[in-house]
Amino acid sequence: MPKTPCTLGFSTFAMLFSSLVLMMPPAAKAQDYPTKPIKIVVAFGPGGGSDTLARMLGQKMTETFKQPVVIENRPGAGGSIGTREVQKAAPDGYTLILATSSTHGINPWVIKNVGYDAVKDFTHIAVFANTDYALAVPANSPYKSLQELVAAAKTKPIDYASSGNGSTSHLAGALLGQMTKANLVHVPYKSSDTARTDVLGGQVAFMFDNTAIFLPFAKGGKVRLLATSGLSRSAAAKDIPTLAEAGVPGYEVMGWFALTGPANMPPAVVATLNREVQRIMAQPDIREKMATLGFDSMPMGVTESPAYVSTQLGRYKAMVQAAGAQAD
Repeated sequence: MPKTPCTLGFSTFAMLFSSLVLMMPPAAKAQDYPTKPIKIVVAFGPGGGSDTLARMLGQKMTETFKQPVVIENRPGAGGSIGTREVQKAAPDGYTLILATSSTHGINPWVIKNVGYDAVKDFTHIAVFANTDYALAVPANSPYKSLQELVAAAKTKPIDYASSGNGSTSHLAGALLGQMTKANLVHVPYKSSDTARTDVLGGQVAFMFDNTAIFLPFAKGGKVRLLATSGLSRSAAAKDIPTLAEAGVPGYEVMGWFALTGPANMPPAVVATLNREVQRIMAQPDIREKMATLGFDSMPMGVTESPAYVSTQLGRYKAMVQAAGAQAD
């Protein structure tokens, strides 16, 4: 009779099993994630939109994961310093960034030698929120509508303020000028606060800024909001028309936010984090709080998120090139 194959000895089996275990550490670790504190870098100072959203996420993630989620502000160079820090971090899911349309949409095109590729150098885990911008004029402005402002700018130069060259407020104004053929003159400031002060005082004709930021001034009678920059009306200002509704079809400028990590993160960790962001964004208290702050919840999946960032990157490239914008 033919002999049956001999069975493996215990020592041989143990060696093979050990080898297989050593070959699969990322998957094993991903299943246990997280086992230590998670850091979310905010590439801007405390108190801004990205900082607020990061702390909202961090609090809820801490409750779910039973591990501290620490928010670290790393401002500088328009958000590039904190972004490069995360780019160079280990791709294990313990160092993340609250990516924004500035850090991963605009900066690659307006900052020379920015030092990172917004798509290839990162894992965009979950795009989860966006915000629109309002076009505000001083309360005593002669322009009562967007049509009046654009018509006047076709007969004479009209200036608009921004928070700096290459900022979203700059690009929003430049896009309006391009799409309407209006003569709009850019006046860059060092910050949104100083630019907004001059708009309130009537030294500058208008400015784009986050809708939620301008709302208290509008309610106080210090500015007039002529339009908002999204394709649909702002959740925080439903009585204000969009620029598309007000006579500029196809106009859209949105700020967006994403939970992002270094490139090559384990898929299981990415899936875990995306599920958690989706869960947080579905909570009524979070959605209500975001709406009052001028943010719309828009949680995306693990495939949608990087595709969205890539699309937005291309959109901002066209806007920057058309405006000839460069960071100061």
